[in-house]
Amino acid sequence: MNFTKTITPKNDDGSLDQRFGLHIEKLIHLCGVECINTLHTFHKETEESERKAGGAALHMIVKLYSIEMEEWEQKRLAKRVREALQEIGFKPSKVTKLMGAGKFKAKEWNGVYGDEFEYKSNEQLEKEQHDLLSSYGVTALYEISRMNDFGYAKVRNAFSNDKKLFKKCELEEIRKGNPINLDEQRGRSQRTFRRSNNPSPPQVSSGCNSTQYQNLESAADVTESRQLSAQAVVNRFLHAVEPSSMDELLKEYTPYAQDQILSLLAEGVKELSEYLISRRSIRI
Repeated sequence: MNFTKTITPKNDDGSLDQRFGLHIEKLIHLCGVECINTLHTFHKETEESERKAGGAALHMIVKLYSIEMEEWEQKRLAKRVREALQEIGFKPSKVTKLMGAGKFKAKEWNGVYGDEFEYKSNEQLEKEQHDLLSSYGVTALYEISRMNDFGYAKVRNAFSNDKKLFKKCELEEIRKGNPINLDEQRGRSQRTFRRSNNPSPPQVSSGCNSTQYQNLESAADVTESRQLSAQAVVNRFLHAVEPSSMDELLKEYTPYAQDQILSLLAEGVKELSEYLISRRSIRI
């Protein structure tokens, strides 16, 4: 861990704010070597402890989602488990990955995926599925859980045909190209056939409405309109994230989709918090 980089404020684009260079250098000098080394050791031990305990946490979450219970019971228990994992020392970002990976692994554990041209028994296909899910770690499973059926099929087929395991960066690329639709639920039938990895691209109309260029607004009017529009967007956002509004929103989605929404919101809150802290004052 580079402690200088760790405590240096960041710009909006994620780069280090070099204006704080001298201040950071003086702070580290005043702290002394022993202080910095102690914090560095704590960081290493925390990361190592989190890594070792990650498997146990994932195991517990898989078992949580394997227990039959009412939907409201599962949601409430999962929420408390999420809070408990943070209380015992897991980082919020790690907990988000653990919850997503654990739920995905539990729901996909008994899934059987085959090809109509393959002559494999259900037992063989089930073992293949178990081997696939057991071969990937928490971060990888979390990435796969956020893929749609086409992305997931690509991961499965690579493992089934060549025993290939994708690297983290490769899984991220597959996920970006095949993001899950939050309304989507993967099949749970005993035997699910693969689908093509090349869905037809959407047709884009080449037509153009010539009337859109009429009644041009002045630059000042456009700027003011955008400012008001931005304020309206923020107001709608704040209203949407009120607890009562969120509850109404979540009711419209499946339990799996609800967990995905909450996981994405947790990530968004973290990033938004970091952004607000690093945001410089706007001169007007």
